[in-house]
Amino acid sequence: MAFKASAEVQWIPSHKAVSDHISFLDMPRELRDRVYEYAYRVEGAIFVYSKPSQFYPIIGAKIVREKDEGPLEPLPLESTIPIALMRTCRQIHAESSSVLYGSNIFRLYMNDIGFAPAYLPLVRHITFTTDVDYRVYSDDLDTVSYWWRRRFWPDVLSKSAVLLQRFPGLETLNFPIKSNRHGQTWRPTFLAQEGKTREQRIYIGATWLKPRCPLQSDRLRMCLRLEIMPSGGLVQDDYKGSRFAPEDEWDYSEFAEAFEKMKNL
Repeated sequence: MAFKASAEVQWIPSHKAVSDHISFLDMPRELRDRVYEYAYRVEGAIFVYSKPSQFYPIIGAKIVREKDEGPLEPLPLESTIPIALMRTCRQIHAESSSVLYGSNIFRLYMNDIGFAPAYLPLVRHITFTTDVDYRVYSDDLDTVSYWWRRRFWPDVLSKSAVLLQRFPGLETLNFPIKSNRHGQTWRPTFLAQEGKTREQRIYIGATWLKPRCPLQSDRLRMCLRLEIMPSGGLVQDDYKGSRFAPEDEWDYSEFAEAFEKMKNL
């Protein structure tokens, strides 16, 4: 999918070529919106990337899996959504763009990926892929604390500041943290609390995060999400009936809940 430049996405009523024929635009707006939702809202996320070119970068997009939703293998965006419909007229372009850009999750790996300026205010949901300093995965709490403050959190803040400025309508900005071992979902050492209930672990995690995750604005507080990505290896159901069942399964969503709780402490 090519994101072409445009001054802005404006809703301008279009006129029928043949006035006495019934057209799609004669439908009530509520029905047209349902059509747009069906046609332009995808399961999973839209991964936007830059393809190498001899003269200038070419922006491409694929539909990828996001939180157990979407295709198992990436799909070209144009094979799933009707790009041609958006080009029918300016009114349909404006109405469908608000769904395509506003209802879907966009997965980015660069701050300055080439969205046309017209579409930047329409984007509501972003997942930003980032690398984590390997020392954050340490089992030593002091090491984790030091590199969280020194490297990880400043990186999150700097990227967030750029994204919030470029996408003024952003509502959710998610930073997923990859697990560092195949087949084993990372459990932060500050959440590895034996003999505690789920609620107690979440509270302990929130109190640990509070002084290490200063939030610079109310907008950032509302938008920012942190979560742990489950490992791509075996899941708990794969162990059923096997003598190799994992000794210590934990719910990685505790981390995301601890981060949200931290905001209110």
